[in-house]
Amino acid sequence: MRKEAKRSGNKQRVTLIVCVDRDNDLGRKAKIEGPIIGRDKNIKAAEKLALADPTESDANCLFAAVKKYDELKDRIQNLEIVTLTGHGKAGFKSDQKINEQLDMLEKKYKIDGFILVTDGAEDDQVLPILQSRAKILSKEVIIVRQAKPVESMYYTIRDALKDPYLARIVFGIPGAIALFYALTQLFNMQSLFIQGISFIVGFYLLMKGLGIELKMHAAYEKTLSMISPQRASFPIYVGSMFLLIFGLYTGFQNAFFGAAEQNALTTYIRALQSTYLFIAMAAILVFVGRIADSLQIKKAILLRKYALYAISTLTIWIILDSATLVFLREADLNFFLFSVLISFAILLIAFKIFDALDITRKATKLLIGLPVYSASGQWLGKVVAIDRHKNLIMFSKDNTEDVNKESKFKLVGNRVVIAS
Repeated sequence: MRKEAKRSGNKQRVTLIVCVDRDNDLGRKAKIEGPIIGRDKNIKAAEKLALADPTESDANCLFAAVKKYDELKDRIQNLEIVTLTGHGKAGFKSDQKINEQLDMLEKKYKIDGFILVTDGAEDDQVLPILQSRAKILSKEVIIVRQAKPVESMYYTIRDALKDPYLARIVFGIPGAIALFYALTQLFNMQSLFIQGISFIVGFYLLMKGLGIELKMHAAYEKTLSMISPQRASFPIYVGSMFLLIFGLYTGFQNAFFGAAEQNALTTYIRALQSTYLFIAMAAILVFVGRIADSLQIKKAILLRKYALYAISTLTIWIILDSATLVFLREADLNFFLFSVLISFAILLIAFKIFDALDITRKATKLLIGLPVYSASGQWLGKVVAIDRHKNLIMFSKDNTEDVNKESKFKLVGNRVVIAS
């Protein structure tokens, strides 16, 4: 018989034999929720699960945990057996449920350690959770013959494909190739299939090698986070997406259905040029949307940045388009240099105008309450008042101390920096 610890208002000290059903087969198939405490209850749960699904490896794990309990009950004082169940899809919710069940156990017992009985790679991920509560005294892996290699391979592949970068290679490139094959069949252009595959693979490898893929993915994620029907800028973002689609479609049409050039490279560059304006307009619309968002959330400090981004995009289009015309021999080098000069003049004028309107250097009520720092990073206090007419900020470390005044300052993020 197992020795029971006497209770005198204190929690019982136990060593737990733990079996973990992280994907909750017990709940889904046998309608049993954890924690399942005690030898008899675990045997009944294992029998019920085995009857519901004879191929289920978790039933073998439960029986193995009971066997381990029978082997150790006379050697370890205050031994108990418990099964923890997770969620239908192993992941954060599953670990959260397991943590909740461990909280229940800690209210009832003082846990000296765990003896883990597991049936595969998936349950190994619960080790850090158990170790955060008590030490792992032992671990036993139950291998169901002919099933362990398959199960381990399955979980390895499944977890690897959760990596977004690997998933883009495994699914993205074959998907793009299949899509291109369908397009060549649709437009009766099978001769371009090999060229298209080479272009897709080469373009992807180039982006991967130069690190462009990560930047594009980050920009894509940021763009999605900005698009919300609750913002006034929502129609602007939708319009920019359609402009981008129109540009790509125009480029595709010119590349494969436009007038053929003597040089194939010239044909593709001319098709690419036709997308410049659409891409530039889409980017400018995005920055206009950001300006609208800044006005909506009352962050006028961001207006200068997004307006300069929009103007910079316009100048990039001017320079890129003129350079392409020179390459196609439709303009001379003087035209390109003139375009560069015009772009420089536009940006210089824009900087001068926005510097004059820059509110980051103006004393406004937005500054009151913000921390003040020196150029070297030393904290000087916080803004307590402003003088718009003299463009002064007044700050102090304590309201009881003398107030300092300063006219040379700049708003950087959420802090005011005094010019050195």
